[in-house]
Amino acid sequence: MARKSRIQSASARSGSSTWLCAVYVRLSRDKVESESIVSQKNILSDFLSKDPDIQVVDTFVDDGYSGTNFDRPAFQRMMGMVKEKKINCIIVKDLSRLGRNYIEVGNYVERIFPLLDIRFIAVNDNIDSFRDPSSITNIGVPFRNVVNDAYCGDISKKIRSVLDMKRKRGDYIGSFACYGYQKDPQNHNRLIIDEEAAAVVRKIFSWRLQGLGMITICKKLNDLGIPNPTAYRKAHSLNYNHYQIDSENTTWCDSTVRRILKNQMYIGNLVQGKGKIKSYKVQKFVNVPEEDWII
Repeated sequence: MARKSRIQSASARSGSSTWLCAVYVRLSRDKVESESIVSQKNILSDFLSKDPDIQVVDTFVDDGYSGTNFDRPAFQRMMGMVKEKKINCIIVKDLSRLGRNYIEVGNYVERIFPLLDIRFIAVNDNIDSFRDPSSITNIGVPFRNVVNDAYCGDISKKIRSVLDMKRKRGDYIGSFACYGYQKDPQNHNRLIIDEEAAAVVRKIFSWRLQGLGMITICKKLNDLGIPNPTAYRKAHSLNYNHYQIDSENTTWCDSTVRRILKNQMYIGNLVQGKGKIKSYKVQKFVNVPEEDWII
């Protein structure tokens, strides 16, 4: 009851002849969902055309972002405008577009938006915190959020299962081939030798067999002006980024040489599944024990 009265009072304070509205649309990176960005916009545009009191300030699009967390660029930009009082209304196609983490979605809908005097509308779920405050407190809202969350978990499990099946079948599913290989233009699940980089890998193995140490090998590579793997990818217009790698540094280091010498890929073994995301809600990469790698 206290929650309901808080929502009603927030709506009353926001009572204005014109609502400054943010249109928010989102499509998950898994691309399984049927809704497209365009169809969401069309549904919301049709709804807004029937309400002259709502003025669209901006449209915020997170295309390719999971709903399991709210660390999305467009959503954060929208909330920044909310805090600057440039927006007092947010409209989405349905609750799942706002997010699929039932705890976080409930927090925004039931606490954060009312506290910030935000009118929240979810068109297909018949939710409007101004015209029908009870639509927010209705038991159906948390139930929908739980279902949306469970759907995301189920999709994540299915995708992992499919990827594991491909790995076990010998299909390469990485975004980039490791140094010395490249994806087959005719079949991106197959690796072929990149002769230019492979020649460098062969030099490294040959020098090591001659008894040269890691630092000596690095010096030889740098003296020859051979770019390191990251610089090589960049030079060949491969859009490769890693938070631990300085893309401007072209020199070799001993850890890179050591990693190449220990990589089973260079004796013809396709090694995958060395790491995984902890869960669909916790986007943290963790290492997998070697006995569980798929080779």
